[in-house]
Amino acid sequence: MEEDMEYSEEEESEERNLIPERLPSPVENVSEENVSEENVLPSNNEQNDSSTDTVTDSLINEPVTKCQKVSVSEESSADNNNENTDDSDQSCPICMELWTTTGEHRLCCLRCGHLFGRSCLLRWLQVSCTSSNRRCPQCNRKAAVKDIRMLYAKKLVCIDTSELEIMKNQLSTVTAEKNRIEIELSKSNLRQKLYEQQLTTMKNRIAELQNQLSTTKSDFNRCQSVSANTSTKFHLEHSLEICKEDGCRVLDYNHWYGLLAVSQKSGNPLFTGYGVKKIDVENFVPRQFLFLHSQAIRDISFHPSQQSILLSVGFDKSAKLIDIQNNTIMHSYTTDFTLWSCCWSGDDSNIFFAGAQNGSIIQFDIRQTSSPVGLLESPNDRSPVISLATVPAYAECGISRGGFIACRLNSCNAYELKESTYIPKEINLQGPFVSVRYDKKNNHALISCRPNERLPQARHIVCSIEKGNDEMVLCNIVHTFNAGNSQRLLSRPCHISVENDTLIAVHQESINSIPFWSISTGNQVHTLPVSDPIIDMCSFKINDNVYLATLSARKLRMYKHNSL
Repeated sequence: MEEDMEYSEEEESEERNLIPERLPSPVENVSEENVSEENVLPSNNEQNDSSTDTVTDSLINEPVTKCQKVSVSEESSADNNNENTDDSDQSCPICMELWTTTGEHRLCCLRCGHLFGRSCLLRWLQVSCTSSNRRCPQCNRKAAVKDIRMLYAKKLVCIDTSELEIMKNQLSTVTAEKNRIEIELSKSNLRQKLYEQQLTTMKNRIAELQNQLSTTKSDFNRCQSVSANTSTKFHLEHSLEICKEDGCRVLDYNHWYGLLAVSQKSGNPLFTGYGVKKIDVENFVPRQFLFLHSQAIRDISFHPSQQSILLSVGFDKSAKLIDIQNNTIMHSYTTDFTLWSCCWSGDDSNIFFAGAQNGSIIQFDIRQTSSPVGLLESPNDRSPVISLATVPAYAECGISRGGFIACRLNSCNAYELKESTYIPKEINLQGPFVSVRYDKKNNHALISCRPNERLPQARHIVCSIEKGNDEMVLCNIVHTFNAGNSQRLLSRPCHISVENDTLIAVHQESINSIPFWSISTGNQVHTLPVSDPIIDMCSFKINDNVYLATLSARKLRMYKHNSL
């Protein structure tokens, strides 16, 4: 141990003897290449003296041999660093890809001086760092987006991407144009398909109209030939405008007082609603207007034996009994349903019925004014009861004790009283139905049907009701009269008793005329042109002259029959 201590002391003395030789200029022999990054001094002037002393002390305390070794290793490491720097100076330290002179990855730097590609640096500051901890990826100094500076280095080797950027812009432009053209092409194809569909529809419509035109021409020619050769004709006797606006719907004739009751819309702005106007048919002059319903009147019917009672039903869910002689409302019945039709019972004149929108038939008794006395429902058909017709008692009829016939849109039934209840019996006819009338002179029912896809002609069926079983009555068809392929309105036909024959008058929409058919022959005997659609008709006699009253939405016309 003593020898070792002596040896160390000798070495220390030798080193101390060597140091003074280097003290005169300690900094002169230290090259810039041998200074590592740890010995880089700050630029603050206040720290220059202390740092210089620190370097001097380190040089004094280090042996000469160690200093020489360190300088060699530092020199080799510096060379390696220079080589790596030469390789890495041309690439972004974030993505390790070469930066470019233009475009998203162009050369830029931060305030600290480190170089990056702009897109990588933006992604680093905006995504990888939080808003409160944005720093340089290399030196960890605080940085912000506003600190980014674009560099334009002349001697820096960068990839010239100007042509690439131009090609990218051109590619994006061409792609956008291609997408626009594809969208326009798809729109054009869609428009072409729509036009082709419209063209097909129009062609079908043209063919349909051509068929209708040929049918109409043949019907019109036949009507003209019938009118020229017939001995039965009607001519217009009177015409009267009932109301200024469309509001007329139904009419009925009272042979005791010789007047027509016509439903119309009120012309008084203070009393809006609907009522009936009395028309003196002998002089064809209007009489009083009776205000009855707040909504449209759908049907009216005079009592079969009591001279002054008129029954009316309307969309205001009420049925009213009116004394037309005194112009007063005798009683009003309120229901839960919109009412479409009405009639008196054929077996009891005190009973009347009202057809409702839900397919049920409400039974009333004029002797009991508190409420209805019965409700006849139809579980198989809930469509509105559009028409009712009284059937008087007749021994050979299918409902011999009397009753009524009810037409719904999709079914037709005869009702007969059995054990104080009216039992429905199906009439085996194919609808859809429009109206029903009954002629007690011939005991014929006139049932009208509108056209459909299976039966394209409007049909008016004259038939007799024969006895069947408990669930059905037989329908013996006498004639079926076709009246064109169009019927939009629920117009009602009528029977006309002339001399020894009965005529059927209907409104034919396809040729805007009223054809007349003979029950005895089944042939069309006359046609009457009309200017506007006819909604309702009725016939009556005055002084042995036969008249036909027709009602449109605004006008009442009366035609007189003359036999040549």
